[in-house]
Amino acid sequence: MIKFFTFIILAYVTYKLFTRSNKNSEVEAKSSDPSNNPVELVKDPTCGTFVERTTNFKVKYYDNIYYFCSEDCRQKFIEKIKSEG
Repeated sequence: MIKFFTFIILAYVTYKLFTRSNKNSEVEAKSSDPSNNPVELVKDPTCGTFVERTTNFKVKYYDNIYYFCSEDCRQKFIEKIKSEG
């Protein structure tokens, strides 16, 4: 009877060790996945669409950098700046 309880306790401890190990590896896998990282969005000043900061459509005007959803919005912004003087 004592052998049976010892076996049950040993099996339970082994089970807990392996399940804890798997949970930690799942958490590490999720945190290292680049698709889970948040993306910083900024507002296009021409049309109001939110775009990623990594966009290729941007203009530096004085001390500010403006980001755009398309080349068309970028050109409209540049024309507006030129017309305002």
